[in-house]
Amino acid sequence: MKEKIACPYCDGMAVLQKQPKELAYRKDVFKVMEHFYRCGQCNEEFTTTESDTITLAQAHNQYREKYNILFPEEITAIREQYGLSAARMSEVLGLGANSYGNYEKGEMPVPAMANLIKTADKPEVFQEFLEDGRPYFSDNAFEKAKARVHILLGERRKLKPFYASLNVHHESNSFTGYKRPDADRVAALVTHLIRHSRAGYNNKLKLNKQLFYTDFSHYKHYGRSITGLSYRAINYGPVPANYDNIYTYLENEQIITSCWERTRSGGAVEIFAVAAETPPAEDVFSSEELDTIRSITRKFKDTSAWDIVDLSHLERAWKELEGERKLISYQEYAFDLMGA
Repeated sequence: MKEKIACPYCDGMAVLQKQPKELAYRKDVFKVMEHFYRCGQCNEEFTTTESDTITLAQAHNQYREKYNILFPEEITAIREQYGLSAARMSEVLGLGANSYGNYEKGEMPVPAMANLIKTADKPEVFQEFLEDGRPYFSDNAFEKAKARVHILLGERRKLKPFYASLNVHHESNSFTGYKRPDADRVAALVTHLIRHSRAGYNNKLKLNKQLFYTDFSHYKHYGRSITGLSYRAINYGPVPANYDNIYTYLENEQIITSCWERTRSGGAVEIFAVAAETPPAEDVFSSEELDTIRSITRKFKDTSAWDIVDLSHLERAWKELEGERKLISYQEYAFDLMGA
């Protein structure tokens, strides 16, 4: 979103403004940071499609969190694990013909419908839906879908180690930037940051800050994080809450490597590199996410760890939360971000 745009009421320039506001959505009222423009010449205030979108997204995020409603990509993932089309999924669950597809595109389901979709994520439950929906399938398609359910039942939908140890929150909420933590996205982002920074600067201290600024900058502009990581304010600035586990996991998976290098003062620092066999994985990101990631890498590629630490100490989130090492709410602090 642009900081300045031409005023539609005069020949002046309007500046982006933000202010706390209570916004009604359905039967609830949520606290959001309203985005709008004010002209410096005629003093008119107005909104754009972009500013309305980021304002409304905040209410939608909080509504989904309050009523445990899955986000569009999570709804899509449930369907894709069974190998069904959106139209067929609607039939199996007894929804309207286009309902499931519309939910995948962002339409907000009512809580009761959202609960139905959430139960379908469990293969043992979906097996019953599938049996009831048999009339909608050809014999071959039904057997194929049934076989897929049996595979998932055998796997028992075990969580990856990432979800158990690499983040303190496993569901979408204000501490994950309303994004479910995703190991593949974390790996893709870390390797991108390493590849596009000066080699000698790729230590935990700097990478942690770059991760923070990438996720919080994206939330600032789009109302969602990129990785779903939670961040904590500690003495050297904001960091992923379980950052040591992240780097250990990535090394164990042979995605990154590390070595210790001697510093000028006689100490040692651990420097990370991308493993030779690790390919770029930017296809996991949307075009908007890539814009954010590239903006952060351009800004910090030649910045030292200590310079970015000093920058992070200017953030309101760090000033208010570091004393008690608290987790940082995206909704509360992203819109005040100064460093990116």
